[in-house]
Amino acid sequence: KPLQARAEDVLDLSVAVIEFYFRIEAITQATAGFATAGGEWGILRMLVKDGPQTVPEMARSRPVSRQHCQTIANALEAQGLVEFVDNPKHRKSKLVRATKKGRVRFQSMRKQFLAAAGVYAPFFTAAEVTTATDVCRRAREVIEV
Repeated sequence: KPLQARAEDVLDLSVAVIEFYFRIEAITQATAGFATAGGEWGILRMLVKDGPQTVPEMARSRPVSRQHCQTIANALEAQGLVEFVDNPKHRKSKLVRATKKGRVRFQSMRKQFLAAAGVYAPFFTAAEVTTATDVCRRAREVIEV
């Protein structure tokens, strides 16, 4: 039976993920020039991948405040990357949908990010990346905010 993780181990993982995140954020901003790359990229990715959603739905899946998601959605709309459209399920809560320009921008950024990630891929095995990804996703699911 595998040895159970200690609180210290999970804390070390948390610090490592935060440190890793800030390195990725710096690369993201340098590569794509997105001022708030993490939030804007994440929302745009979600909309392109999963389709139109309401701001509250997006906030619940992250988890961040509805106001935070609304601010990002408004910034993306101002750039013409998303649009607010009528929601057939709710009269007041609009759906946020990626525009053609938003989908093109997302694919362009994704291509740039893949090129940047390709520089670092040789430092890891496929199994290491899969395990790290699985651990991060499982941690996201079990850690309640």
